Amino acid sequence: MLFSAEPVDVLLTYPKDGLRLFQSMIPIGLVSIGSVLKQAGYRVCIIDFNHYTNDFARHLEQLRPAIVGIGGTTPSRSGSFLTARLTRKVLPNALIVYGGVHASFTAAEVLDAIPSIDVVLKGEGEHSFLDLCNAVIRKMGPVPDDLPGICRRTKGGVTESKPERINDLGLLPIPDRDLLSDNYGLEMEFIGGQGDFIMTSRGCPAACNFCSASRMFPGGVRLRPMDSVMNEIEYLRKRKNLSGIKLFDSTFTANRDHVEQFCRHVREFKLPWECEIRADTVDESLLRLMKESGCYYINIGMETTDMVHLKHIAKGISPSQVLDTLSICSRLAIRSKVFFTFGHIDQTFGECLKDIDFISCNRHRIDFFAVTVGMRIYPGTRLEKECRDKNLLGKQFSWVKTSKRFANLLVFEPGDVPLLFQKQLGPIRLFTVLLVLLSRRLVCTERFLVRMLIENGKSIGKFFRLQIIYLGHRLERLSGRPANMAIQSKER
Repeated sequence: MLFSAEPVDVLLTYPKDGLRLFQSMIPIGLVSIGSVLKQAGYRVCIIDFNHYTNDFARHLEQLRPAIVGIGGTTPSRSGSFLTARLTRKVLPNALIVYGGVHASFTAAEVLDAIPSIDVVLKGEGEHSFLDLCNAVIRKMGPVPDDLPGICRRTKGGVTESKPERINDLGLLPIPDRDLLSDNYGLEMEFIGGQGDFIMTSRGCPAACNFCSASRMFPGGVRLRPMDSVMNEIEYLRKRKNLSGIKLFDSTFTANRDHVEQFCRHVREFKLPWECEIRADTVDESLLRLMKESGCYYINIGMETTDMVHLKHIAKGISPSQVLDTLSICSRLAIRSKVFFTFGHIDQTFGECLKDIDFISCNRHRIDFFAVTVGMRIYPGTRLEKECRDKNLLGKQFSWVKTSKRFANLLVFEPGDVPLLFQKQLGPIRLFTVLLVLLSRRLVCTERFLVRMLIENGKSIGKFFRLQIIYLGHRLERLSGRPANMAIQSKER
């Protein structure tokens, strides 16, 4: 694909995720912001470093954006900070803005430690980013101190304002896929073929202690107008031969009327689709309606069978509810993925083994086991607060410091995400849990293992190709050859 080298007003970037065991996901938050800016008449470019093999410094010199927006997650935060430093070196006068879930809950800490970043936008950033562009690029007045979600340095220190809650999601345009490369193929599980992502709502009805969704999108679940959802599906169908869609809502079945409307409308497309549900939001009649309209696969979070831990993490469900839902799905021929997590606060090794026994006894009802060994700790979650209160993160811990721990590798966590290690359930115990899961073939299917090996092989091959490409860029810059006005990606 061709990366434009024509000057832009705004450049939005997304850092490399590192080793990916699953398919690359669209940075939908950046695309939504870019779509709002593009609709307002701004020239916008998105660079996702997961699919970028060019000379970034040279590209910055050619694009010359007035504002550079940087997204990213907790595992990729070091990449976000590196992008900010490189951008500041090449474009000393550009306004550098950092946003996303990780940024939203570490804003003051980031501004205190990363001088290259000028502004952090917290929460939903579409409208605030547009207001920022209007003030900086179109000179429509100074940046308001009360701009929703803005966090920046002042003479008195770092100041923050409350993030905006976009109540009417119908005001947002359909995410413009033209802002992206063509590298975001989504292979639909079990049925094959190319699919795509879509969100029909924001927010989650639950407040699980390990997830920040309810704080990132506070105030309950907000729904997109159904005509906007259907227009996006039609838009995607016109762009490619669409085999199915994955609904990326935190809990698609949070609002029954919304689900019923979706089913009535999506039926005409005759498209297979999958979604994430909660066991306490569905019954047989709703699942039957979903099946008849194309739902072939559901994702459901169970996490653990222990009611004490389920109550503590605020999951709000019981094992019996999950089993009842899985039984209905089995009768309706709806495939299922169930999430299990090991390593909760105060969980014991024996309790982990009981959960493994439960999975073994019910494996005939479950098509895919999504198992996580070791609780990942993310900013903004109740789990983070509990770990700080119990001094499980360490007194010197900081979200702007990155250092990989060998213990993380024992439970297949290659990224720089802090894991919850406890006295009764430390790295060795958790590694033993993983070994038991592997010995009972409960971690993943053979098909997933094959795909994981293929993807890892691709990642290793891509790493060496990138080193060759980057070496060529560096040699070219040292030789003083003129930069090309169009930059061709070497990968598709």
